[in-house]
Amino acid sequence: MSIFIPNNETKLYGLLGKTLSHSISPSLHNTGFRDLDINALYLMLECKEKEYLEDYIQSLKNLNFGGWNVTIPYKEAIIPYLNGFSSLARDAGAVNTVLNRRGRLTGYNTDVIGFQRQIEEAGFVVKDKKAVVIGAGGAARAVIAALIQLNLAEVIIVNRSKANAEELVEIFKEKESKTEFSAAALKESEYKELLKGADLIVNTTPVGMYSDKSQKKLVINPEYLNENQFVVDLIYNPLKTELLKEAEKKGAQIGNGLPTLIYQAEAAFKLWTKEMPKKRKWKEIAEKAVREMVVED
Repeated sequence: MSIFIPNNETKLYGLLGKTLSHSISPSLHNTGFRDLDINALYLMLECKEKEYLEDYIQSLKNLNFGGWNVTIPYKEAIIPYLNGFSSLARDAGAVNTVLNRRGRLTGYNTDVIGFQRQIEEAGFVVKDKKAVVIGAGGAARAVIAALIQLNLAEVIIVNRSKANAEELVEIFKEKESKTEFSAAALKESEYKELLKGADLIVNTTPVGMYSDKSQKKLVINPEYLNENQFVVDLIYNPLKTELLKEAEKKGAQIGNGLPTLIYQAEAAFKLWTKEMPKKRKWKEIAEKAVREMVVED
């Protein structure tokens, strides 16, 4: 493969977040650009402090970036600096993809699309089921928005801060009347019966990620999982977290976050370029990149 050399006509894209050293997004998007002979480059855009976010975004506009993805911790914080939103971004209350049209920034949420596709391709029928979503951040918002569109009957948001979970419940209650919402603290005494009765359990927190510096490897006690459930951990590094290992022991259907990552990236790529990358190749690249990352003790 010949080396790509940027020029003054190269279109710029990237990933905006706080800590990005382990992201595999550049590998996916830059491979997509090269395969389709698109003169574009995808970069890491680290903004270490939230107080500089507005200036950072203005710099991206000045440099004429065609768009960028948004990750932790800016999926909600970026909203005041955008000019418009897609319906999915508005429903989720979070943005993970930005399109720059001549200085006008529009926010999208391709995480919603990515999670929906993962659930559907796993063969899990969401309609009329009960889900426990662990976490109350931008990823949780996208998961809940996706599940609502799939006609889920009930969502229980379990979070370390119950107040934040309750706030998210109120936000979605105002938008959606058919789905039942409730909140619980991430305390075993509060969540154990909820887990037992859930059909779908989704971890949206970083607990269990290989780069997580805490000693905690399990966000919940897996004792309450069972064989009739689908357990999804949006973490993709490692490919099988301790939560998924324990769920598998119980006989539950399991899924990591890699499919959602790939599907949301595909949707963003198409939004920016009007082209679709090679899905199989992206899957191979993603799995290889994750396996090659050094697991820190």
